[in-house]
Amino acid sequence: MKVLYFTGTGNCLSVAKRFDAELLSIPQMIKNNIYEIEDDVVGIVYPVYAISIPDIVRKYLSQCKIKANYVFVIATYGFTDCGALHEMKKLLEANGNKADYYASLLMVDNYLPFFDIETQMAKLKEKNIENNLNKIVEEVNARTTKEEICSWFNKIASSIGYSVVKQIEKYTPKMFYVNNKCICCGICKKVCPVSNITQEEKDKPIFGNNCESCLACIHNCSKNAIHIKTQRSEKRFRNSNVSLNEIIESNNIKFNN
Repeated sequence: MKVLYFTGTGNCLSVAKRFDAELLSIPQMIKNNIYEIEDDVVGIVYPVYAISIPDIVRKYLSQCKIKANYVFVIATYGFTDCGALHEMKKLLEANGNKADYYASLLMVDNYLPFFDIETQMAKLKEKNIENNLNKIVEEVNARTTKEEICSWFNKIASSIGYSVVKQIEKYTPKMFYVNNKCICCGICKKVCPVSNITQEEKDKPIFGNNCESCLACIHNCSKNAIHIKTQRSEKRFRNSNVSLNEIIESNNIKFNN
């Protein structure tokens, strides 16, 4: 079994780790120019961004060829998955791929412009993450078939919402700022999945215009030195089952743009 995943704060990696599989980071697959995935079982685990699919996942899967007897898809979300599974189905089929199983998993939403982390953490018990994840793992291991189900409203909402949010996100890099707590350690640069951060020795990081809006730089900063002007929380989040080194290993890449 192989599982493709993309993660900024560890939620999707924590899900991927629950399977007895070879874990394949999508940013690392891009780095190594690997666009053919073959195994008996292949999984795709991705976070819902802008009620749709992250750009890096979208771009990779639009080129990747998957050959497997069973393919499963898991979308993690914190507020609504809306039509994100339907968008994934369209994306896969447009490139000649298909999935046999679709599921979404409610987790902690850490998109700071919209959500307060302390409030999210207080809701952990009612999110019932562990039980819901166990059910998904059991169904996948049993090779259960499960169709993507989406209302027409959610299909339209994800299509329109993604376009609108992506226009807004063009201004996201301009919203970042770094305070005097910064020790110029370079962690933010290492966790960025699209090499959008540059930093000279002993200088504060500089944010480019190729932001994925994953906020990995903010949440993984050891000194809480990076902020976004519209943030609703000072608290930061990284999934407790995932280490900083795992995030760095997953996302520490260099794109040739």
